[in-house]
Amino acid sequence: MSLHKFLKAISRLVVVIVVVSSASLVSATDEPFEQRPLVLIASDFLPKSLLSGEGYSVNEQVSNDGFQNTYTMETDYGVITASSSVELRARIQEVKATRALEKLERSDEFKDAAKGAVSGLVEGGKALVTSPVDTTKSAVKGMGRWLGNVGRSITSDDPHQDNVLKTALGYDAAKRAYAVEMGVDPYTDFEPFQERLGEVARAATAGGLVTSVAIDVGTEGALVGTVTTVTSLASMKSILKDNPPATLAKINKEKLEAMGVKGYQAEALLKNYNYTPAEVTLIVEALKRMGDMKGREIFVAFATAAPDRQVARFMQHYAEMLADYITTVETGDIVDISGEAWFVSGAGSLVGAFPLDYLAW
Repeated sequence: MSLHKFLKAISRLVVVIVVVSSASLVSATDEPFEQRPLVLIASDFLPKSLLSGEGYSVNEQVSNDGFQNTYTMETDYGVITASSSVELRARIQEVKATRALEKLERSDEFKDAAKGAVSGLVEGGKALVTSPVDTTKSAVKGMGRWLGNVGRSITSDDPHQDNVLKTALGYDAAKRAYAVEMGVDPYTDFEPFQERLGEVARAATAGGLVTSVAIDVGTEGALVGTVTTVTSLASMKSILKDNPPATLAKINKEKLEAMGVKGYQAEALLKNYNYTPAEVTLIVEALKRMGDMKGREIFVAFATAAPDRQVARFMQHYAEMLADYITTVETGDIVDISGEAWFVSGAGSLVGAFPLDYLAW
């Protein structure tokens, strides 16, 4: 596939910078630089279908720092700022999912389930305290794995890990299932979604809510929207739904070590809580998709240095874009240039497949 076809095929805005020689760098720097920040137009970057919808509208004026756009959008939950097109799509998905959960909460089925949810959670909690052995014997199959998850919920320092009671009662599993099926990161910091998700999970866990978790809210900003095959998509959704943060960390560490990443390097990435457990899992999956190549430990070291949520999101999508480039355009190796992870093709081209909105030069 040619580079042109690759760029047309991917579903998100991405800039692929190819440096073929030092001469190209010299000629590029002779061009005048644009003044930053730039004021751009949202409709130049987003499809019309994404600019507005039920519960939100994206403001047309966009600020760009030379690499990524900063959007603002009016929503039913207040004004939201997104620091890239990638984050904006995720926030739109979260708004749509929140409204879907609110619609579910207005249904008779939910209202009936909610009546028993509080007492169900309370009684379940009492049983765990007063007779934990009998309760765990009658509550769950697959004891070894389940008890392991409960134990890790006690000792884990991951802020995304639910507490032991919620883990024991299956509340955390219900939350993950609903979120993943709606294309939302279960560990998102979007509070309106987390509030609604918690209420629905309680009704599902203790109140007997039986509505299918497959609530259709579209896929424009879906969490696993960049996974390239149906088989991989099904696998990733299953991994994210079935495993709490501590188990995901164990799985991801094993995969990274199988790729040649040292244990201490894997641990450092897993302990960077600027990433959600889902984002780390998607990074590891992207590295695996790159195949047998040199330098994946360099990418892990680069990703580990992410100092905040904005950079962490960037690195997750950088991993996915780079994996897409390697699997559809050309193979090569990852190299360290001044502490940053770049890709060198077999033909000797230096490539940075970055998820940028607009490159001001």
